[in-house]
Amino acid sequence: MYFFLFLIMLSSCKNDEKISTQKIVKENLGSETKKDSLKKEKSAVLFSFENQDNTEVIKITASEVSDDNNFFLVGDKNILIASKYKKNKNKLQFIKSDTLLISDYYYVNVDPKHILRKKIRSEDYFLFEVQESPMGNGDPVFHLDFIMLNINTLNFYTLKYSGEATVRSGQAIDGEFLKNEILQSNIAVQTELYEFANKSKLVYNPSEKEKDINYYKNFEQKWYLDNDKHLYPSVIKSTYYNEDLFHFNGNYTNDEMIENTDFKIVSYFRNNIIGFDKNKKLYFPICIESCVSGCNKKIEFISENEIEISYSEIKTQESDTIDLNKIKFTNTVL
Repeated sequence: MYFFLFLIMLSSCKNDEKISTQKIVKENLGSETKKDSLKKEKSAVLFSFENQDNTEVIKITASEVSDDNNFFLVGDKNILIASKYKKNKNKLQFIKSDTLLISDYYYVNVDPKHILRKKIRSEDYFLFEVQESPMGNGDPVFHLDFIMLNINTLNFYTLKYSGEATVRSGQAIDGEFLKNEILQSNIAVQTELYEFANKSKLVYNPSEKEKDINYYKNFEQKWYLDNDKHLYPSVIKSTYYNEDLFHFNGNYTNDEMIENTDFKIVSYFRNNIIGFDKNKKLYFPICIESCVSGCNKKIEFISENEIEISYSEIKTQESDTIDLNKIKFTNTVL
């Protein structure tokens, strides 16, 4: 009943009516076990609406939707199709269809609230947002697809945004828009798509303060820059921060923390290793990691200033030793 009411609301909305973006929580996506618990091979109509003169019906259909949410696609190959039908008395006569998206080995989440019906240069368009999330196969990259469908012709344009989930981006995706020659040749469409996409809560838009590489929220990016993206360089370069990086990086358990008289060290599960100098009362990143699967590790002090990093999931990988006194600090951010 709710879905039926939604379709009526959608078909009756005025041009240029904007529906606010749904907050899609990334923690609910990309789980290795979630896919096994959801039934597949089920399709559903996500959006259905009429053209302006009410002579045709356009439907956007999704394949392999989950039992709990038609807008969440869980198949190994997820497909979105736009179809057009002619209204013929009480029946719909199929006219044509086109495939809007094929996503292999990615969960697909269509946002039912971040949508827009708009006329551009006498053409009627429907815009909506799609998120493609890793299935837990070690791929950290998320994709956002902003699709703009011509209701009359079923021609469509796609603006793609790709990136990763980082500490600084919060619930958004830290990435960039991909170049698209087709869009660049159609400035009116490109402008509308970028305007629509930048209103998504999943696109990370840093503030002026956050654009400064020395700002504490950019500690991951600065560490990568200083160490040429090497995981364990021969000489680690780091930065002292006054801000509590433990709190900013996220919750941790007692099993992930070690400390002695001079240092407190936290090794986040499949994530960063961050230190706190008790004497200087400053925080500093030791190693920056973003392992979706594998590379879990254990840390322990082997001397007052040295920690050993061993890998619980890769038994053949040798342990690494880091002398905290030999870390080269480039500057201090207060």
